[in-house]
Amino acid sequence: MKYSVLKWGLLLFFCFGNILALEAEDTVKISISINYAIDLSDTYGGGNLFSGESTFALSWFGLKGSFGHLNSQYYSLVEVPYSDLGQTLELYIPEISFMSLGSLSLFVRPVSKKWITMDVVFGASMGRAKSFFIKDIEYEYSLQEQRLTYVFTDYHYVRKNHFGYHSGIDMTFYIYKNFGIQLNARMHDMKSGSLFFVGTGLSFKL
Repeated sequence: MKYSVLKWGLLLFFCFGNILALEAEDTVKISISINYAIDLSDTYGGGNLFSGESTFALSWFGLKGSFGHLNSQYYSLVEVPYSDLGQTLELYIPEISFMSLGSLSLFVRPVSKKWITMDVVFGASMGRAKSFFIKDIEYEYSLQEQRLTYVFTDYHYVRKNHFGYHSGIDMTFYIYKNFGIQLNARMHDMKSGSLFFVGTGLSFKL
């Protein structure tokens, strides 16, 4: 993904910062949310993110902290020549990645009403990924049965730490006074690739 998260985040802050017209309040509003999101990038072949987030809001700005787990299973295409057939066999081998992803964010809140809030988010991200990538493969092909009769795969176990920036938008619709449904989007520009999450969740005011 060829996006500059840093530039996008700063642009959103400046744009929304110029239209804020909210009255300051003295009390800190605290809320928590539980979210589920899908990764639309191909850095780890997609995947599902389950996360929890705490929000501390003072008037039209505040701080967010979140932590979650990304699980991804995808298939890599391995092409191997088979001289007896005079053709190439295509094998789809599963690969798996897990990531613990944390973030600390600042946000501005250009929309703050009883039934809806919108937060423009920008901050730092840190992740720790554990992945199993294909290293070697052994197989047997039956000419009589015209199929693979044996496949053995050997995997690399790789651990990587990711550091970077993120930006995004949270929109929360409050069905009741202290309970709402949240829609969110986050783009993470990390050391070894980009992640783009779109998801939803439940939000609770404390």
